[in-house]
Formats: sequence, structure tokens, C-alpha cells
Amino acid sequence: HHDELCETCKGRLETNPLRIIDCKNQSCKTLAKDAPKVINHLCPECETHFDELKTRLDAMGINYTIDTDIVRGLDYYVKTVFEFVTEEIGAQGTVCGGGRYDGLIEELGGPALAGIGFAMGIERILLVMAASGSEFPTKQNCDLFIAPMGQVASIEAGKIVQKLRSEGISADFDIMGRALKAQMRYANKIGASFSMVLGDNELASGKAMIKDMESGEQREVLLGNGFPSYFGSIVVSKQLEETTSAINLF
Repeated sequence: HHDELCETCKGRLETNPLRIIDCKNQSCKTLAKDAPKVINHLCPECETHFDELKTRLDAMGINYTIDTDIVRGLDYYVKTVFEFVTEEIGAQGTVCGGGRYDGLIEELGGPALAGIGFAMGIERILLVMAASGSEFPTKQNCDLFIAPMGQVASIEAGKIVQKLRSEGISADFDIMGRALKAQMRYANKIGASFSMVLGDNELASGKAMIKDMESGEQREVLLGNGFPSYFGSIVVSKQLEETTSAINLF
């Protein structure tokens, strides 16, 4: 079917034939519609990785669609690739696209490092923001850094962080599998106001300790649906104290 391909795909046959799958030319789309789906032929490691990714997205309440026709244009991508698509600006369009490239740094002569990244169209982002009435957020320091111990705790930490962010609270958690001390150093580095260790004991009891990173004061909190609102009140109280202290200086 070589002669039925568009000229662009003919040129890609030697370097990246998979790009035929996402070609918008009708003749190429017709040829590719019955092609085997890569997602149905994952190796055990990639399938495990993909299942964990979906578990984390589900835990954080992030909606997604599995698109078996996404093919990125560069061949160093491994495992997951993704796109953010909008219909806010008329015709459906991709505003952001990227994926994982674990071997790229090593291939360029550096150490073996995992990597993930994306590129986005700034003009399209601006159009989407204008259409949805969004404003550019101001820089905000991290209110809470969660230090998870173990994979189960990490998934739960992602879930809590997502709920906090939906309440307008700046929150983050470790995604590098660092030791606890290293996580606390990172919390200090990013200027987190509070930190919370989340492990098996905390998950079993439904309770955890919140630490004020400046004063060292700790307080016990209940984990659950009411946690975001309760922690929000802690943040507001601290901000009021800081504001009052600043006024008293004058």
C-alpha cells in the first residue's frame, strides 16, 4: 500500500512508521484503521507501569481517555505518551503533548535518569484561558508537603494533595521515592509551611501529625473528607498570625 500513503508518511517509513497511525490524511487513516493497537501488546513491565498510572489518576480524581492512536513524533519516548485536548477554542485541538523518556539523558552521555516532559502551544493556552475566563495564578508557596512512606501511602498522598489543590491550597508530595530525611530536606528547600508524614500507621488509624516547619509545633489531625477544610483553617490562622505580627512591627 506504499503508493496509497501521503507523501509525508512515505518519508517516515524508514524513521518512524508508527506516525502513519496519527496521520490526518484520509488515505493513511483508511490504511491504518485495522492496524494492531500497541496497547494490546505491552510487555509485563510496561503494563504494570500503565496500571499504576491509571490507579494514581483515578485516586486523584483526574478524568482521562485512553487514546490508542496517539503517536509522538520523536522516537525516544517510552511507556506513556499523552496529550491535553480542548474544544474551548472551536475545532478540537491539542494544547499540550509529551511523554516519558527514561533513556534520553543516558543516550546523550549523562547518567541513567527517568524523565518526563511536554511542549505546549502558548497561543492556544492563552485562547483557552480567555474562553474559560481563567486568570493567571500568582506565585504561591507550598502550604503542605506530604512525605509518603511506601506505594500505598504515595497513592493516598496524591489523592489528598489533589483535594487540597481543589480547595485552593498549595500542596505537594514526594514522587521520587526518597528516604524520609531527604523528603524533609526537600520540604525545607521549597519553603513548605507545614509537613505531614504518611505511612502505614497513619493510614490504619486515620490520623496523622501536621508539623509547622517554622516553629516545629505539631498537632494531630484526622484524615478523611473533612481534612482539606480543616487544614485550610490552619493555613488561614497562620496567615492571620503572620499579618498581625507584621502590623505590630510598625
